[in-house]
Amino acid sequence: MAASEQKAQKTFELHDSRDMLEKLQWELDNLFLRQRHDIKVCQYHAFNCAVTAWHVTDWLWHDMSSALRSALQLNRFEDFQAYVCKACPALNLCRQIANGSKHCLVERKPDPTISAVISDGEGNDYGNPVIVEGDIRHMADEVFYKALFWFKVFVQDSNIFPDEPFVPTGD
Repeated sequence: MAASEQKAQKTFELHDSRDMLEKLQWELDNLFLRQRHDIKVCQYHAFNCAVTAWHVTDWLWHDMSSALRSALQLNRFEDFQAYVCKACPALNLCRQIANGSKHCLVERKPDPTISAVISDGEGNDYGNPVIVEGDIRHMADEVFYKALFWFKVFVQDSNIFPDEPFVPTGD
């Protein structure tokens, strides 16, 4: 069985990092379209966005050629994740939130200055997911869009799928 067939067996026919980027776009669209007063929907969509954004790294690592990995001096998957966090600070935030959400707490490389909350402000500020980094409050949807954009540019600029042009959807 080919590696690509093995990879796709347990993924509901999501096949590669392009599918994961479409999933992230879909989740962001749903986060944006939700009703502000529906806090549970906001929590679930923000959770899903963070987890999907961070786990694109898993999928993208498998889609990268060995030549690209060598050119970027990436020998291990962990090296790629460190590279991604350095190149895109939004993805470092996603890493902290995804791992904290998925595992209840972050045990490897935790950053105690990062947290995720739902705004209890007034009017348009009510019910928005916010990622707090020290004294800085980031609107979570903006963090997720920055992560999505970084991945799209990386995929295109790195020519990850040379046989097929990558045409980003939405934005």
